This record gives sequence, C-alpha cells and structure tokens, in this order.
Amino acid sequence: MTFLNQFHKEAVERKLRKIEESLKSPLNSVDAANYMKRNFEMAKNM
Repeated sequence: MTFLNQFHKEAVERKLRKIEESLKSPLNSVDAANYMKRNFEMAKNM
C-alpha cells in the first residue's frame, strides 16, 4: 500500500512540475492534443 501511495505522490509531483513548465511555455494545439491522448491511453490501461 505504501508503495502505491509513494508512486501516486511522485506522479502528482511530476504532473505539477509539467504544469508549471507548460505555463512558462504554452503548448501548441498539436502538443496539447498528443498530451491529452497519451494521458487518456494511460488511464485506460490502469
């Protein structure tokens, strides 16, 4: 259980860092679409 909690915490921290970076340099629409599609595929596989 703690392994999953640690993994989830790290995943959230990575996502927050990505969001901070994307605010500095906004994604163009193609990058945004690919990013959302990848996240959707990852969520489906869980």
